[in-house]
Amino acid sequence: MFDQVGTPTYAYDLAAVIFDIIENRKYEGNTGIYHYSNEGVCSWYDFTKMIAEYSGQTVCDIQPCHSDEFPSPVTRPAYSVLDKSKVKETFGITIPYWTNSLKSCIKNLVS
Repeated sequence: MFDQVGTPTYAYDLAAVIFDIIENRKYEGNTGIYHYSNEGVCSWYDFTKMIAEYSGQTVCDIQPCHSDEFPSPVTRPAYSVLDKSKVKETFGITIPYWTNSLKSCIKNLVS
């Protein structure tokens, strides 16, 4: 679907940040809700195209579609990108761009 955008998140990246926060006791004195996802924005269509490209799948015919072509009992927002400024500023982290993390993920899955 090319009419819904968000940010794919590599679970490894999220786990590494959580581990760092806990291991280094960065959480002390820091309360509240923190959002995390990889940097950048893409549609489900963009995400699918990049998965195919990075995994070497050149024969796939991936076509864009609208959300209403696949009815679902769940209503999803068209734009679901999280504001990560609080987690970056509070814990001094740099968040990888989603395409770099996708490359790492596919490399790890293949090896």
